[in-house]
Formats: sequence, C-alpha cells, structure tokens
Amino acid sequence: MVTIIESSAALRKKKILKKSVNFSVMVIGQSGTGRSTFINSLCDQLIVEPSSTVRMYSPEELSNPDRELQLRKSTVELEDEEGVRINLNLIDTPGFGDSLNNDLSFQIIRDYLKYQFDEILIEESKLRRNPRFKDNRIHVCLYFVVPTGHGLREIDVAVMKSLGEFVNIIPCISKADSLTVEELKLNKKMIKEDIEHYKLPVFDFTNDYFNMDGSLDDESIELNKYLQKTLPFALMGSNATVKDEVTGEIKRVRKYPWGVVDIFDNEISDVLTLKTTLLVTHLNDFKDFTHEVLYENYRAKTLSEVENGEYNYNSMYSGSVNSFNEATQMNRKKLVAAAAQRASNVPPQASFTTAPPRSPVPPGGGRSVPGTPDTEIQAKEEQIEFEEERLRAFEQRVQRDLVMKRQEIEAREKELEDIERRLAAQELSDVDADVDADADADADANADEDGHPVLPDQVD
Repeated sequence: MVTIIESSAALRKKKILKKSVNFSVMVIGQSGTGRSTFINSLCDQLIVEPSSTVRMYSPEELSNPDRELQLRKSTVELEDEEGVRINLNLIDTPGFGDSLNNDLSFQIIRDYLKYQFDEILIEESKLRRNPRFKDNRIHVCLYFVVPTGHGLREIDVAVMKSLGEFVNIIPCISKADSLTVEELKLNKKMIKEDIEHYKLPVFDFTNDYFNMDGSLDDESIELNKYLQKTLPFALMGSNATVKDEVTGEIKRVRKYPWGVVDIFDNEISDVLTLKTTLLVTHLNDFKDFTHEVLYENYRAKTLSEVENGEYNYNSMYSGSVNSFNEATQMNRKKLVAAAAQRASNVPPQASFTTAPPRSPVPPGGGRSVPGTPDTEIQAKEEQIEFEEERLRAFEQRVQRDLVMKRQEIEAREKELEDIERRLAAQELSDVDADVDADADADADANADEDGHPVLPDQVD
C-alpha cells in the first residue's frame, strides 16, 4: 500500500513538473537605462541583442516629437532546481520616453495591458470556451527609474498612475553601480517618499490579501517586510561572463578598470533578490493578485458599466490597437502596403515588396508616391477603419455574450420557479395527506368493533 502511495505521489509530481508555469514580465524604461541587459541577466542568457535596442533615429524621425515606442516580446523557458519549468514571457519597451510628448507611449502600454484583460473577459463570457486559449496578461511590470537624486520625475509618476490598475508595478533603480553607497540610500529614500506622497499604486508585499487566511508563517511575513523595505530594487546588468578559477562556476560580472563585480552579489545589488522574488518565492503571489484583485476589479467595473449602458466602446482604446501587438513594425508596414495596394487598384495577390504598386493619380494630375503625405494619410485612414471595425466586432461580441448570459439566467430562474412550484404543490399534497390520515385515525378511534361510529351518549 505504501509503495502504491509513493508511486502515485511520484507520478503526480512528474505531471506537475511536466506542465510549465506561464509568467509574464514587462520591463519599462527609457533608452540607456539597461532594460535589455537586465533581461539577459535575469535569464542568465542572451535573450535580447543589446545593439538591437539602440535605435538610431533619422533626421526626419528626430524632428518628429511623437515618435512611437515598440513592444518587443521574447519567450524563454527556464527550469529551477526542482525541475519546475517556467515559460517566461518578457516584453521590452524600446522607444519609451524618447519623444517630447510621451502621452502616446503611456496609452499604448496601457491599451496593451487593458487589451489582455478584455480578451480574458470575452473568453469567460463564452458558452463554449477555447481549451487552447492563452492567458497573455502581464503579471509584473519592472519600472526603471533614472537615479537623479531628486526622487521621481513627472514621467515616472504619470506612468505608474496610469498602469497601476492593470499590473503589479515594481520600481527599480537602473544602473545602481554608478552610485555610491550614500547616493543609493538617498535615491531610495527620495523615491519612497514620492511614492507615498503621490499615493502611487506600486506592488505592496505586505498587503493583507496575502495573509487573509492566516496561512503565512513567521518566516514568510518577515521576508515580505524585508522586500517591502528594500523597494525600490537597486539593479545592474551585464552581458559579460567569466569562469571562477576556484569553483569553475560561470559568473555574470561587470568589468571595471580596477576589477570585476558579480552582479548577483547581494552586498552590491538587489539583482539576485529580485530574481528570486520573481521566479521562486512570489511567482504565484503575483499571478494570484493579478487575477483575483486587479482583473476582478476591472471585470466588475466593466460589466457594471456595460449593464448600465455607461461603457463607451468608441474610447475603449485611445492608442492604436495595432501599435501594441507583438509585431508592431510589421503590422504597420503591412497596413501601409495594403493601403497603397487598394489605392492603386493592385490585385490582392500582388506583393508590395516584389512589385511596388502604382500610386494613384491625385486630382491635380500629379502622382502620389508611397511615403508621401497622401499615402500616409491613406494609411492612417485604413488604420482608423481597421480599429473601428475591431471595436465594432468587440462591441457585438460583448453584447451577444451579455444577451446569451441574460437568456441563460432567465432560463435558470424559470427552472427555479418551476421547482419552487412543484415543491409547494408537494408540500400542500403532503399536508392534505396528513390531514386525511389524522381524520381517518380519529374516525377509527371513535368506531366500535364493527366499524360503526360511536355516539357520545353511547360512551360509558
């Protein structure tokens, strides 16, 4: 019997280990803050080529105050010491904060996060759900703060306020190795004061949610207090590795003229602490809080607005729906190509890359060349039409799902009413039967041996 139990436990563990855990992290920071290098350091392997994130803008792009950021997604599978596989989705944000006006950047990221919530909401509303549906919600946002010695900047406050209702935000100090010990303490102190002053919705490790049932032990409670005190995490990254001559261990280090520094040394940075928090100790906490608190709040709010007719579908996404997809640039190029093809009456099967389409002849008799303002306007119009069509489809799906849900609820209410009526009829029937039985019993009690009723004056 013991052998069977042990075998079952081993089989159950094997099944658990076979199924990977899906976890998504977004890294936000301006160019030069070390986002991509940190991503490589977090995974301890080359995920993002550092050179690929250094954007060289053309003179025309530099003159454009509204340069748009990109969302670049990478996926890597990690495995911990116990064999648990983590399917880690990393979303990088090259181009963030590079414009004079960064409102569009905020909105694109916010729309992306909101879009993932909407996809879950739609899937939950279906009578038949897709068993292969993938949850793409972001569980953690690492926001890289530039250490200025003056706390948070206006852009930092705006981003955290804008995104806090959709994702767990963890503030981090980028390139902390450039600071002295005293400078690092000062920056942490100033950032904490600004977070408290502006009431920014950053992740709280000591939130009562994590110990509602009193299941946390003293060690876990102390760990949460330590992590909360450590915020913001002081980070550094490196793409260079060296082999320890004594232990033979491969270490990720930063090289300086005076020597090398192990970035995972807790005496120097919080990289190891953050990595352990994300991938080991608090991975499930981040996922649970995202689903049970952030998403549930959004779900309740959205369904309430839809039910009351207050939900504005036209303003559902302020940024471009296409702009926050994984292949941002590719989609934009396809959109421009499709617009140019339709404008020049090129058959759909013609390829824009192999056979550039003819440009339409404008009213003045001149020719419009792809890349000119006329073509760009057409592309924008096509993009707007695409977004409007997507929003209309979303509205129809939500309305259809609500109608089906309402019909389902009404059907269940009718079933309950029928059950209540049957129960009431049954109870009434039982009462009548009891009354008849009592009457029969009384009649039997007042009858003689032959069954004839006994009159009162005949009773001795």
